[in-house]
Amino acid sequence: MTMTTASVVRRAHDGVVDADPADRPRRRSFTAEYKARILDEYDAIPAGSEGRGALLRREGLYTSHLAEWRKARDAGVRGRS
Repeated sequence: MTMTTASVVRRAHDGVVDADPADRPRRRSFTAEYKARILDEYDAIPAGSEGRGALLRREGLYTSHLAEWRKARDAGVRGRS
């Protein structure tokens, strides 16, 4: 979040700056189709290959995302998270 002088002044109350709830970061959500596509694409790349890391960087993901998505897939859960 970038705060400009104008936004700070606009929100200043008695010397205290309150963050505007609209400026708060929002958690990303992923569709089941997206998760399945990324898992398939990741698994198609050979283990130890630089391509796996490139995929994660391109999509802005972490291996923990894939681990959670695999657990959900293996448990038969479909939906958004």
